[in-house]
Amino acid sequence: MSFGRLHCFLVATKNGEVIYERFYDRLNEAEKAEIRSSFQLASSNVRLTLDEVDYSAAYKTGRFSFIPCGDLVFYLLGTGEYDELACAEALRSIIGVLRDVTGKTPSSSLLLDKYARLCLVVDEVINEGLLETLDKDTIRKAIKNKAAWE
Repeated sequence: MSFGRLHCFLVATKNGEVIYERFYDRLNEAEKAEIRSSFQLASSNVRLTLDEVDYSAAYKTGRFSFIPCGDLVFYLLGTGEYDELACAEALRSIIGVLRDVTGKTPSSSLLLDKYARLCLVVDEVINEGLLETLDKDTIRKAIKNKAAWE
């Protein structure tokens, strides 16, 4: 019995330029492009002037949430128990930890500069398509243990 999973996490600029993406399923390039275009279409249909307001939309049998933050938009696609509410909560956790770890509101230039930290945060929150933890303190401790070289 499947309870669902997370399929894709993506960070893009408000203009649609992808900064970071992670697919947790084996998809061909056409399927990945279809997901990207669905994300872009959904976010272009709303005004992204308010920061950290969550929006949701449908994609085939799943739901995805997206949250604008600064000049970025964070997207997360899930199915089953990972509905738009769970996706929005996970995105808020990722954005909050990124803000704590970097000391600033996430922006495209900041994330490109701190790309390794972005990868560590995402890996701690989402593991192979399943949520690991949303607790900020647990995530920060795990990142600190993994990133002793920084």
